[in-house]
Amino acid sequence: MLGEEGFIDKFKEHLFDKEKIQEIPRAQRYVRRPGLSELFSKGEKAAKRNSNVYAAHVKYGYTLKEIADHLGIHYTTVSKAVKGSEEK
Repeated sequence: MLGEEGFIDKFKEHLFDKEKIQEIPRAQRYVRRPGLSELFSKGEKAAKRNSNVYAAHVKYGYTLKEIADHLGIHYTTVSKAVKGSEEK
């Protein structure tokens, strides 16, 4: 979706609950998602971080690489955190 911040904000409500529609590009499906800096806080414990990793990947559609780059860890560590959360 192209346009200034105000333009995009007008259409965020129309995209609500469209995250599962694969025909809509990822960037447009998840326009309402919070930024990674909002999901993760510095110094949080591993259990909380892993919970947030799971939410960022499954609920908000961030890729493992995006999460790993933000946290400064390897993407396989992120993958293991997601898998561990799924098993719980």
